[in-house]
Amino acid sequence: MKKYFLLTTLFTALFCIESFAQWVSQTSGTIQPLNSIYATSTANVFTVGATGTGRKTSNGGTLWSTMSLGVTTKQNSIRFISSTTGFTAGGFQDILKTINSGTSWTNIGGGMTDLYDCYFTSSSAGWVAGDIEVGYGFLYNPFTFNLIQIPANANKVLRGIYFANSTTGWVVGDGGLIIKTINSGTAWAQQTSGATNQLNKVMFIDANNGVAVGNGGKILQTINGGTNWTSPTSGTTQNLNAVYYADALNVWACGDNGIILKSSDGGITWATETSGTIENLNAIHGIGITDIWACGNNGKVIYRSGIISVFENQLQTNISVSPNPFSTQTTVQITNYDIRITKYELEMYNVFGQQVKSLVISHSPFVIERSGLPSGLYFIRLTEENKIYADKLVITDN
Repeated sequence: MKKYFLLTTLFTALFCIESFAQWVSQTSGTIQPLNSIYATSTANVFTVGATGTGRKTSNGGTLWSTMSLGVTTKQNSIRFISSTTGFTAGGFQDILKTINSGTSWTNIGGGMTDLYDCYFTSSSAGWVAGDIEVGYGFLYNPFTFNLIQIPANANKVLRGIYFANSTTGWVVGDGGLIIKTINSGTAWAQQTSGATNQLNKVMFIDANNGVAVGNGGKILQTINGGTNWTSPTSGTTQNLNAVYYADALNVWACGDNGIILKSSDGGITWATETSGTIENLNAIHGIGITDIWACGNNGKVIYRSGIISVFENQLQTNISVSPNPFSTQTTVQITNYDIRITKYELEMYNVFGQQVKSLVISHSPFVIERSGLPSGLYFIRLTEENKIYADKLVITDN
């Protein structure tokens, strides 16, 4: 019993941690450039892009459907403050708001300047940032109608905005520009970035620790709220378009030609991950470290699950599956079957880590029915008294 407990605990721990994860493509259902993506849960993800394109999924990306924004202008940013309330920002000062998880949107903006990012701390408080208007990068509060013009953002496009809390936020833009507020945007002060690159996005995990990314592979990192910024080596000269700070240690950045970088030490050192695409990636967001999405040109959406790799690292040869791939059913044979064991527990997962089957098996071989599951890659975990086996299955429509 003790051995079984230790093995089960070990497998559970391995199953939950993120390690050597893969990026896999999802079918977004559009070829329009996708400029921003936001996940409110491991199931619900939203993305927006050119010509008023909106797509959403309620099952982690297995199926994406149309999200009607009611505009034809490009949308450059989407963020949610809850599971139901979200905002977008885009061309001609479009600022869209939903209170029903993207089912319908209301335009609360309108004008001429293109907006590149938005951040809202509540349903009635927030800022948008964008192109130059009247000689200044556009920084505007649509609720108070407060338009900020300070010397720091003169003739500089503002491209990214992020708030660590309701009062403390940062904006980044052209020429290495970084400005900060500590009073909800009433006043902004320039910080010394030490960079001249165009900075595209910024994200903080708390009021002290943040990362900004920009053109030419530029990465900036701070541990004191931006009082000092350091410039770690990114290892790339590709433009970096977005950053996702998952937790205190794990940070991802994405950019042109499918580049994805990951840091496991809060942004100090970076390594390249294989994205599986050469499309420009414009945005990245996720839930924690095991469910992350990135989107980009030509409707590209890719997904990263730490669960996939753990299964692959645990694959055993003690199971044979035939046929594999299969379309209706397949037979699983335990190689060293012990007739004295009368109970096996089988769990089946999709590539998003969602359990799709749970069975109790009393003999070998046994049959797994498709039972309406969509085609794709799946993993099975078979638990014996003191052993755990895993294998992967492929379901096809042929």
